[in-house]
Amino acid sequence: MQLEQAIQQLLEQKGSSMTVAELTDAINNQQLCTRHDGTPVCDFQVHGRSFNRKDLFVREGEKVKLVKSSKS
Repeated sequence: MQLEQAIQQLLEQKGSSMTVAELTDAINNQQLCTRHDGTPVCDFQVHGRSFNRKDLFVREGEKVKLVKSSKS
């Protein structure tokens, strides 16, 4: 699973925004995604992906939420 898919899945399951740290912990605890070398993802990766994918995510400080949920 790609990192943005893992972030989307977690946000859809929770139904509300999550912090970058919460997302990173959940991704690693549930083993949804790993780095190319097999090590766990880091906060920096989740931060970058959620910040750069404005088509999928809205950032409010450290909180991340889905674009579609921000329109409702």
